[in-house]
Amino acid sequence: MARRRILVDDPARGPGDGTGGVPGGVPDTRATAASAAPSPDVAALPVQDGQPQAVPRRRGRPRKVEGGATAATSMAGTTGSPGGMPGSLGGMSGGAAGRAPAARACSAPPRAPAIADAAALAGPDPAVLAGPDPLAGTGWPDNVPELAARRHLEVLATVEALRAQGRTIYPARDDVFRALRATPWDAVRVVILGQDPYHGPGQAHGMAFSVADGVPLPRSLRNIFKEVAADCGAESGRSRLAAQADKSGASSRPAPRLASRPAGGTPADAPLLAPFGNVPPASAAPSGNLSRWAAQGVLLLNTMLTVEDGQPNSHAGLGWEGVTRGIVAALGARPQPCAFLLWGRPAHGFAALVTHPAHLVLTAAHPSPLSASRGFFGCAHFSRVNAWLAERGDVPVRW
Repeated sequence: MARRRILVDDPARGPGDGTGGVPGGVPDTRATAASAAPSPDVAALPVQDGQPQAVPRRRGRPRKVEGGATAATSMAGTTGSPGGMPGSLGGMSGGAAGRAPAARACSAPPRAPAIADAAALAGPDPAVLAGPDPLAGTGWPDNVPELAARRHLEVLATVEALRAQGRTIYPARDDVFRALRATPWDAVRVVILGQDPYHGPGQAHGMAFSVADGVPLPRSLRNIFKEVAADCGAESGRSRLAAQADKSGASSRPAPRLASRPAGGTPADAPLLAPFGNVPPASAAPSGNLSRWAAQGVLLLNTMLTVEDGQPNSHAGLGWEGVTRGIVAALGARPQPCAFLLWGRPAHGFAALVTHPAHLVLTAAHPSPLSASRGFFGCAHFSRVNAWLAERGDVPVRW
C-alpha cells in the first residue's frame, strides 16, 4: 500500500515560534537541600559577656545549582513568583521579593485585558448567527463537519462583536472567507497554510500571504516571489532542481509530458519545461494579488482568519484554529491527491492531519525575513509541486 510522503526540508521555526519555559523533569534535589540548609545571614550569633556579637557576612556570590538559580532561591520558581512562573527567572524574582524590603519589591505592570476576555464580555453578534452562510454553494459545508455545524459563523459572530466595540480588525467582514470562496472544495489541488492575516492597514484581504492590487508587497510575499523566480528559472526556463542535477553530473531526463489533453487546449504531447513551458515567470507577476493562484486550485488558508490592528496572533484562541484544523483534516482524508505546503513551525503541526497516502506534504521554514534564510530559500516547493502534479497527469500551477 502506498504511503503518504512527508518531506521535511528544514525544521526552522517561523516568526512568533517561541521556546519559552524551561524543560520539565525530575526536581533538583541538590537545590532543595541547599535551600533548606541554614543561611549564614540567619545563623545563631555567638554570645560573649551576655551580649550577642556581630559576625561578618560571608563574602562571595551565593552557590549556584543546576538550572542557574541560587541555592537560596531555587525553590521559589514555582511558589514565589506571581502566577507560579516556572524556571530560574521566576525563582530569582521570588527569592528577591522575600529578601528585599516591601518598598523595593518589583511587580509586573498591569496587563491589558485579553481579546478573548473582551470577546466573552461582548458575546456573539446574533445577526451573524442568524444570517446566511457565506460559504453556501462552495462545497465546503458539505464536506467539513465544523463548517456544517456553522462553527465558522460562531467565531465570526464573536469577531464582529469585537469590531462593534470599536476595535480595528483585519480583513473586512466580507473578506474573511475569501480563500474558501475563491477555491471551492472540488477545485483544491494545493494548500498553502499561513498563520494569521497581515496586521497592517490595507494589507489583508482574506487569502494567506496575498494583498490586493496596488498594495506594496509585504516582506514575506517578496521572499515568496524570490523563491518562485529562483526555483522555476525565470530567465532560463529551467528549474533549480534541473540545474543542480547538471552540476552534480546526474543524467538529464526528457521533460515530462501530460498524460492527457488538459482543459485549455494544451497539446498532450507538448513537453513540460520547468516551469513547464506555459507557466509565465514570477517576475511577470503584476502585483501581490494571488487570486490567480486561487483560481488554479491553490487554497491560501490562514490558521486564524482575523487579526487585530498591529497585534499579530491576537485572535489566537477565539476558535479559528478548530475551524482550520477541521478544513485541513477533511482535505487530508479525501482520496483526491493534494499537495500541502506547510511553512513555519506552527504549520508543521498540521502534517499529522493529512492522513490519506495519496497526498504530498512539504515543509520548510516560514518566508518571513526572520527565518527565510534558514530553509525557505532553496526549498524548491514550487517546482516540486508542479513535477508531482505532472506525474499524475495534472496541469501545473502557473506560479
